[in-house]
Amino acid sequence: MKFRCLVATITVTSLLSGLGRSATADDLVFDIQEIASRGRTVAAEFADFNGDRRKDLMVVYLEGIPPGESRTIGIFLQEKDGSFPDVPSYTVALPRWSAVYDVADLRDTPGDELLLLRPDGVTILSLAESSGTQWDLPVDGPSTVAAAEDERGFDPFHLVYEEFGLEPWILVPQIGMVTALSPDGSTMARIDVGRRANYFVVPGSGPIAVESDIQLFLDVPRLSVGDVDGDGQTDIVASTRHELRVFLRDGDGSFPRQANYALPLNLVTERDHIRGSGSVVTTPRDIDGDGRLDLMISHIEGGFSDSTSTTTIYYNRDGRWNLSEPDDSFVSEGALVSDLLIDLDQDNELELVRIQLRFSVFELIELMLTKEIDSLVSIHRLQADGHYNAKPWVKKKISTGISFDTFRSRGFLPSTGLDINSDGFVDMVTSSDGKGIEIFLGNARNPFAKRTAFQRLPTAGVIRFADYNSDDLPDFVLFDPQQFGAPLRVGKNRGELPGSVRKISSQ
Repeated sequence: MKFRCLVATITVTSLLSGLGRSATADDLVFDIQEIASRGRTVAAEFADFNGDRRKDLMVVYLEGIPPGESRTIGIFLQEKDGSFPDVPSYTVALPRWSAVYDVADLRDTPGDELLLLRPDGVTILSLAESSGTQWDLPVDGPSTVAAAEDERGFDPFHLVYEEFGLEPWILVPQIGMVTALSPDGSTMARIDVGRRANYFVVPGSGPIAVESDIQLFLDVPRLSVGDVDGDGQTDIVASTRHELRVFLRDGDGSFPRQANYALPLNLVTERDHIRGSGSVVTTPRDIDGDGRLDLMISHIEGGFSDSTSTTTIYYNRDGRWNLSEPDDSFVSEGALVSDLLIDLDQDNELELVRIQLRFSVFELIELMLTKEIDSLVSIHRLQADGHYNAKPWVKKKISTGISFDTFRSRGFLPSTGLDINSDGFVDMVTSSDGKGIEIFLGNARNPFAKRTAFQRLPTAGVIRFADYNSDDLPDFVLFDPQQFGAPLRVGKNRGELPGSVRKISSQ
């Protein structure tokens, strides 16, 4: 497993799991509907697929294993009473060579469509009926999934961007390139974002025997969109662990193929470069509220036993970031840190959330004995002078249960920025080590201070939140892509948490 992927998984789990368990009675926050699975359920989404203004449930099943594996999309049309049928209303075969997807309304057909990243471009698939009408939008050259379907599953991926004007754009990641398409397949832009790969070639006369002659890990540059130069237009920022490239939109709405400028990050040490350790994550966001993208860089140097994590923030000045002079800097010795920028308290300012994990000999022994990993969550507020307060506003030490069989958390990894009672404050919804749903409501004074509610149910797997019944309260669908035959669960928010105001649905 790649080092930085493991770090990201554990740190996000730690932020959103294991806070303040208390022995209170179970609460009924959600009405639960359980739906039987076929094979493995690897994806589930709420969207209006047939155009009746009610959100339906899309489920993707993988049955069997290669070469005899089959992949099927099941559509559960929402009933007038807000429930779903126990079996799909109809099924559609998932087109071959599909590994990631997005959902958007791009065609003059009923409801939303499914977008599939394919080896030679993008397929738009209408799921309004079992015929599954599709349109193929090719690009010049292969996309990043040209090899085959992902044997593990079928994952959501941000393909459709609404920020470029009246018409959405589809950004297609390719090998070293990104092609922007309109919904009708016209090429809007092609930009050179660079590439990075790690590969292992099996020695021809050595003692090592592996399944393939070449094993490859290909990085797709991280894409962010927003106004960089302050001209009111949406620009594109592409970043890898080594450099950041900025593509500025011209006055006629076009983009240059080559970046207007590139910034070498110069953070990866020779040791981390050779062994593939460490991590560099860039997060462009408008922190100071001037309409231009600022920049946060999270850098982890070293491995588990000798890591140093540095978080730096650079404000946008005249369309640039001066990487030699950070406006804020936080350094954690002997810790792996993951950083988030979230407005937690409805004040239109982004809080800096830092999640630190330490892996000393003591912590490793504790992990082996307790099967839990400890982390420290620090939330820093923005001050009037534009700097983040070095003293945390909120500070919590939390524990997360880990399965030694899979080295996954024992419950779901929830989404960040979730407002479960729709009062405008970000809440925490955790999985209680796979035993239930715990809710910690946010507020303006002391967010997540105590557990508000707990509802017992199996919570291993993946959870997706969305308001499917139009009452302004988030519901969920929960499934486990790692288990054959594991049922899928739909949770309808009852609106009984403190501060909840349920809107009467017009459906």
